[in-house]
Amino acid sequence: MSFYNDKSEYAMSSWTYEAVGLDAALKDIAGHDFRSVELWADTVHFDPRVGLDRKLVKQWLKDLGLSVHSVHSPFRNFKPFSDAGEFAKYRQQLWRKTIDDCAEIGSPMMVVHGLDRKEYNYNRDQIQIVRDSLADLCELGKKRGIAIALENIPGSGKNPDEIRCRLQDHKENYPGLGLKYCLDIGHAVLNGADMYEEIDAAGKDLITFHIHNNDGTEDAHKLPTEGVIDWPAVYGYLRKKGYAGQFVLEVYGGTDPFAVMERIDALFA
Repeated sequence: MSFYNDKSEYAMSSWTYEAVGLDAALKDIAGHDFRSVELWADTVHFDPRVGLDRKLVKQWLKDLGLSVHSVHSPFRNFKPFSDAGEFAKYRQQLWRKTIDDCAEIGSPMMVVHGLDRKEYNYNRDQIQIVRDSLADLCELGKKRGIAIALENIPGSGKNPDEIRCRLQDHKENYPGLGLKYCLDIGHAVLNGADMYEEIDAAGKDLITFHIHNNDGTEDAHKLPTEGVIDWPAVYGYLRKKGYAGQFVLEVYGGTDPFAVMERIDALFA
C-alpha cells in the first residue's frame, strides 16, 4: 500500500502559504500538480475580514483547475471586546459569513475549532455556550449544503477545568447537532489521545483530516515523515476502515513556503 503514490488523495492547505497572497499560493499548489485545496480563512487568504473578492477567487480556482476540499474558518486574532457576549456574537457572525462564502465558492465543508485556548477558552460548566454556537452553525450549514467539521485541538496545559477537545469528547459533548469531524493527527498526539480510538469514536462522521507531524510536545506542523506519528500506519488503518476521502496536508511553510512545497512534492517522487 502506497501512501505517497497519488496526489489526488491529498489536498493542500493554503495555510502553508500564509506568508504570501492566496493567488500566489494557488498557482504554486497547482504548479505542483495538486488539484484540491483547503482554503485558509483565518487572518489571511479567504478570511471574510480580508475582503478578498469571492468571484475573483472562484475564477482563480477555475483557471488553475483546482477544486475546494474545505475552508478552515477563522479562530484567532479577533478584535478585543470588553463584553463577552458581544465578542461571542461577533465570532458567530464571522463564522456564519464563512459558511455563506463556502457555498459561494463551492466548498462542501467548513472546518471549525469552536473555541480557542488563548482568546476564548471555556470551562466545562460553560459548555452550553459552545454547544449553542455549533448548533447554530450546523443549522445554517444544512440550509446552505455545507457540512460543519469540528476539529480536535490541544489543551492549554494550564487549566484542568477547560473543555477537552478530542474527537471522543466532541461526540459526548455535542450529540444530535449533525456535526461532522476533522481529525488533526498532530493535535491528537499533543492531546495524549489514541489515534485509532479517535478514528473509531468519530466513525462515519469523520470526513476530513489535517496531516502533519511533530515531536509529541510542540504543534510544529512538520512534514508527515518528520516526527513521532506513524502516518503510513494511520493511513493504512483508515483505508482498511473504508475511509475513501482526501487528506489535507497542513504543513508549516514559514517565510519560504515555496521551498517547503518542494519538500512536500519530493515525497511523491
